[in-house]
Amino acid sequence: MMGKTILYAEDEFTNRKLMEIQCRKYGVECILAEDGKEALSRCLNGVFDLVILDQYMPGLNGDEVAKELMDARPDLSLVAITSDDSCVPRLKSSGFKAVYVKPLKTDDYKELLEIYLA
Repeated sequence: MMGKTILYAEDEFTNRKLMEIQCRKYGVECILAEDGKEALSRCLNGVFDLVILDQYMPGLNGDEVAKELMDARPDLSLVAITSDDSCVPRLKSSGFKAVYVKPLKTDDYKELLEIYLA
């Protein structure tokens, strides 16, 4: 996985730091965004192997960012993370390859990075 770069958009500081730490363990560069608008801007102006979006964020929610990205960058691999398991079907239909429900366990991070960055 060395040399891979992901974007992780999440409004919760602790969750951003946890993802950053997990990525570092696997040699993956993790670019962070604090809200949906920042995530959209970074995705449209950067190159990422994987984009992970929290569903509920200020500005734009994850599914809104995904819709914009699917139009502009259909090549991007998108994964959603949410605390609301009732929105999983909607997220899957928004273009996400997978949806993970918080709280993430250590194995979830490993699976997410290994599967989508292989």
